[in-house]
Amino acid sequence: MKRFEKPAGRRETITIDTASPDETFRLGVMIGRSIGAGTALSLEGGLGAGKTLLVKGIVEGMGIKAEVLSPTFILVEEYRGEVPVFHFDLYRLEQFEEVERIGFFDAIDGRNVVIAEWGDRLPEGAVRFDVVVRISMTGESSRRITIEAPAGLAGKLDGGAR
Repeated sequence: MKRFEKPAGRRETITIDTASPDETFRLGVMIGRSIGAGTALSLEGGLGAGKTLLVKGIVEGMGIKAEVLSPTFILVEEYRGEVPVFHFDLYRLEQFEEVERIGFFDAIDGRNVVIAEWGDRLPEGAVRFDVVVRISMTGESSRRITIEAPAGLAGKLDGGAR
């Protein structure tokens, strides 16, 4: 089993409530502006929670002009920019070896941003994600978004969200 770990540093958890898809998208833009090459993100939440919408914002925040689609059936999308973004959907993968076969671990090489929708489907300890985003539906359009991130990143997002 191939594992990827980064050294643990001081981490913080923040919670941000969004009242609309636009606010969720704008939070994604803030995340995209705050991250760089070598960042691995796990997006977690039920079907329809807004994971792909958040990715659209992240990609835009990184200055990439691309049509962001859910990679549910193709498993991975690549968005080319100054820093490439690999957007994986792990929902349909049933075995750890499948994750290895689609190049997930190869993409985490320090030169890219890697976003894993359903990152919580990986075995515990398989990857130490830099940023873990958990999205809960609190209403038809409202979301509670909990972000666990390195202290500096969490502070940027917390300050910008209020």
